[in-house]
Amino acid sequence: MSEYGGPRQDPDACRKESSSENDDLVLFEALVREYCGIGFFECLGSPESGYLTSAVWEESGGRPPALLRTVVELLHRAVEREGER
Repeated sequence: MSEYGGPRQDPDACRKESSSENDDLVLFEALVREYCGIGFFECLGSPESGYLTSAVWEESGGRPPALLRTVVELLHRAVEREGER
């Protein structure tokens, strides 16, 4: 039992789980970059003024969370690059 009353976790199992999550994240980032021409985290961290979809939010007057604006931006970029793949 752990000091918190729950079962002890095997440290090797935690490392394997962490490694698997990291592999999934690498795959996700590679797929986003292939389809959108920019990585998810790169897009999320870039200034919104560089977004191709920034006018949509200005015109609508809406202000969804940054994560949703990033997803819309990436979808837009993927559609634009459709003929390139």
